[in-house]
Amino acid sequence: MEKKWNEAEKKGYRLIHNEGGKDLGISSESKVTIITEDGFAFKDFLGTGELAAYEDWRLPAAERAADLASRLSIEDIAGLMLYSAHQLIPARGPLSAAFGGTYGGKAFDESGADPWDLTDQQKEFIVKDRVRHVLIMKLQDTETAVKWNNRLQALAENTGFGIPANNSSDPRHGAGAAAEYMGVTGEPISKWANGIGLTAAFEPEAVREFGEIGAAEYRALGITTALSPQIDLATEPRWMRFADTFGEHTELTVEMTRAYCDGFQTTKGSEDGWGRTASIPW
Repeated sequence: MEKKWNEAEKKGYRLIHNEGGKDLGISSESKVTIITEDGFAFKDFLGTGELAAYEDWRLPAAERAADLASRLSIEDIAGLMLYSAHQLIPARGPLSAAFGGTYGGKAFDESGADPWDLTDQQKEFIVKDRVRHVLIMKLQDTETAVKWNNRLQALAENTGFGIPANNSSDPRHGAGAAAEYMGVTGEPISKWANGIGLTAAFEPEAVREFGEIGAAEYRALGITTALSPQIDLATEPRWMRFADTFGEHTELTVEMTRAYCDGFQTTKGSEDGWGRTASIPW
């Protein structure tokens, strides 16, 4: 059978290109091997040397998901239903007392670890608890975010069925006093008005533009799920998430929510429009 793929060595990973098919990225730290079928390359997550349905990128997503689901144990399913605690990358600073972690049993400043190293707790919830939904809070800078995400995904790929981590974030584009709490401190991402501020412009297209920019920035940081927008109507000004809403007007909230989700979730030029960043309205 004629070989229909090639690979290139990149910094920290290998990029495998299937002719007319899907590209595969494999971390340099990954133990997953490549198998071939019909001349194409596939990841052998199960290590059997045979192509399982969920490993076959040629099949419909629903069919692959059904095959994977049939293989999961109760423990696997439980892990996929859970969320991690808030993650500081690296685990240091004023918030570390509540949300921090250790590196080889030591605090970050005592450990000699790199900022992008995984904490003991992150390794445990990926491997032992089988958690794959990770909530990111503080990021030191873009380089740290990318290298940390690559290490996290490599660990996930080498564990169990190779299910990747789904990194998510609460809104982090706000320009208010809480921006330092949620934002990237080393290389700031773009700053925008919060939900009720965007609504004040009465321009859904501006909200869609924000979504497109925000999605690109999230993906560059390894974030694949936006825990936003906040679509509850603003009826109680003392509520801590009041400023994240689109106000009290039902129809305007609908228009702004549609624009926000379209901007964050739509990939122009794709077959079905999806593929950028998932947006989960609250």
